[in-house]
Amino acid sequence: MIDSPVRTINDVVADFLACKPSDEKVLSYFMPPDIQNRVHVLLDLNGEDELTCEEAKELDEVLLADDFVSLLKAKIKRCQRLNTS
Repeated sequence: MIDSPVRTINDVVADFLACKPSDEKVLSYFMPPDIQNRVHVLLDLNGEDELTCEEAKELDEVLLADDFVSLLKAKIKRCQRLNTS
């Protein structure tokens, strides 16, 4: 049996951006449900001080990716405001 590669948050975001989404698609983008569910699990474990080092790294990566997407959305909104002024 061949192990399938693990889908990382960076893969998910890169795959989305590689499809050249419109500004509207970026603005309405949310992490896929499986990633959101995983984040909830990691946050629960973190709240109980039960995260492994690997899980802590995974949580950090997801939070950084979320920050990046939020920044991208903010910049798109800013550009849209400047173009309509």
